[in-house]
Amino acid sequence: MIRALLLFLKIAIVVGIFVWFAQNPGQFSMQWMGYQVDFNNAAFLVVVVFLAIVISVVGYLIWRFILNAPGGFGAARRERRRRKGYQALTQGMVAVAAGESELANKLSRKADALLEEPPLTMLLSAQAAQLNGDDTAARRYFEAMLENEETRFFGLRGLLMQAQRSGDTQAALEYTRKAHAMKPRSEWVLTNLFELSEETGDLESAEQALRQAAKHKAMPEAEATRKRAVIQLTRARAAHQAGEIQNALTWARDAHSLAPDLVPATLLLARAAMDANRRREAVKNLERAWPVSPHPDLARAYLELWPEDTEVQRVSRLEKYVAARADHIESRLIVAEISLDARLWGEARAKLNQAMEAASSSLEHPESADISALPGRRLCRLMARLEQEEHGDGDAARQWLQRASEAAPDTAWVCNSCGAVATQWDPHCGACATFDSLRWQNPPHVEATYLALEHDASEATGGAPDAVLPPPANDGKTAPVITSAVQR
Repeated sequence: MIRALLLFLKIAIVVGIFVWFAQNPGQFSMQWMGYQVDFNNAAFLVVVVFLAIVISVVGYLIWRFILNAPGGFGAARRERRRRKGYQALTQGMVAVAAGESELANKLSRKADALLEEPPLTMLLSAQAAQLNGDDTAARRYFEAMLENEETRFFGLRGLLMQAQRSGDTQAALEYTRKAHAMKPRSEWVLTNLFELSEETGDLESAEQALRQAAKHKAMPEAEATRKRAVIQLTRARAAHQAGEIQNALTWARDAHSLAPDLVPATLLLARAAMDANRRREAVKNLERAWPVSPHPDLARAYLELWPEDTEVQRVSRLEKYVAARADHIESRLIVAEISLDARLWGEARAKLNQAMEAASSSLEHPESADISALPGRRLCRLMARLEQEEHGDGDAARQWLQRASEAAPDTAWVCNSCGAVATQWDPHCGACATFDSLRWQNPPHVEATYLALEHDASEATGGAPDAVLPPPANDGKTAPVITSAVQR
């Protein structure tokens, strides 16, 4: 409102001046360099106003140029330095990736001098120091990055990696927790939080990290669920060993619910249920487990629930137990083994012959073969026992034992990470310490080559069921056998 009034006042003054000159006519005369120019007062006023405007505009432009010239020159210089600084920063990152430590150091100093922005260059300086093996300098840079909100996360990650390399698990866990507070959905943060929490024995935090990882899609849900089952099983084992039967039962139930195919969880659940006088629960869970994951330990645990059974009754009970997967190799072998204990030679031989026929079928059709059905060492040893105990035929028994030494390794707990074979399941591989890597399967180094050679031998011998070709010679790549898992 005030601005409108001022504008109106200015216009009124200008109009008033023109009106006054119009009402009071006159003449202006100017002589210059021999010329005379005459104006009436109205024309003279227009010329004066025009010249005043031109002089004002030109004067303003000159004043602006003089005022801004130093800043303009400075801005151009700063822009050139900024471009060179970013170029040095980029080249420094490339040098770090290429492992050129001296060039990386040189470029980090150049970038720092040109950019004059420490948050941008500290990461390059820290990485260059690491490349040179100067962990002290790298740590100093990473710690300096913690003071800036924009670089704090990078600083924590750098300090975490340093702590892991030095074996300081507790410090690494603390840095991970701080990083998690900043970026709770970060995949690498959640993965490290789980691994470090589990490694330090904080199983509750480890499970929470797995829940968050699955929730935020940082880990496949199936993988997170399986690892949670192993965490709960680990807690159940510790509680059972400490005599805390109720806690062991609760955590074993959780583990079995999360991973019904986890045989050790089923076995511990059955033991804990029996300790808690819950026989029916033990029976039910063991009966449900066999169709999902046939394993000899499940069958033995099931038979132990009836210690009063005779040997013959055990065979009858076992045949009912494995009926849902009667054609599986484990069903045939465990029934044959228990039949031998009961001296039921005919039953034992029938099951072993069925296993041999399944092996022969696998050799004849390798493209659809079940590797676990190949003639394994356990099958050969059972045949040797049968020949010795039924007929007292030592020669036949020795032949089968010789075949056992040449046969494919039996299904075992095999590490998916390093291929090591363990005699018993543990949350960690005894060779490489990888968490939840043991699976009940054939050792991977025998599957493809042994199957191909077995097929060739079957053709050469006319497809005889008991033709067993020795496996390929040991080339130094055979997976190690771990007799007992490492306790961590």
